[in-house]
Amino acid sequence: MDSATQAQPTLGQVYPWLNMTFDYTDKIAALIPEDLLDWRFEDPSGRWTFSLGEQAMHCADARRMFARQIKGSDSSDGYWSEGPGEDGVWKFKEYGNKQAILDSLKESRAEFDAVFNRPATDALAVTDGMKATFEKIMGQMKEQGHDTADAELRGPANLIRVLMATVVHEAGHRGSMQTLLRMKGQNVGQE
Repeated sequence: MDSATQAQPTLGQVYPWLNMTFDYTDKIAALIPEDLLDWRFEDPSGRWTFSLGEQAMHCADARRMFARQIKGSDSSDGYWSEGPGEDGVWKFKEYGNKQAILDSLKESRAEFDAVFNRPATDALAVTDGMKATFEKIMGQMKEQGHDTADAELRGPANLIRVLMATVVHEAGHRGSMQTLLRMKGQNVGQE
């Protein structure tokens, strides 16, 4: 078989940690008992913290946000939150039950399917959506009087930068969920 007819590996195949990260978050979210979804750690400093359920909802929201930046979509369909208010407290929609949160994680993950199935050679590609996001952020920074020189030097994010941001962000919140579950005596495995 010559190189022209060989199957090209996908981003999901070359970077298996993409699916591994999502798999692990989904597993931990499924382990949250219904009666602990609204439990949140009380920060001794008095700062607001995510509840266990809000951690999982936030992961679903971030997946959607990053996937939509790649596509160039401004849609807010399916989001649980609009982010923090001026007081630093995040406002979330009512989730109804744990299955709604798990379904949201699954649906938001599906928004990455087309990206994970792109050829691995696209890792450095910059989509029109990512260019538009970059221009929007640059405009906001300039409007607020921030120095944009470093950001402009980096330029718009490429696919691998967005994918790395997605999994690093999610891994942090998943680690919080694991720690909080362990604090409540839940078995979340040895990973």
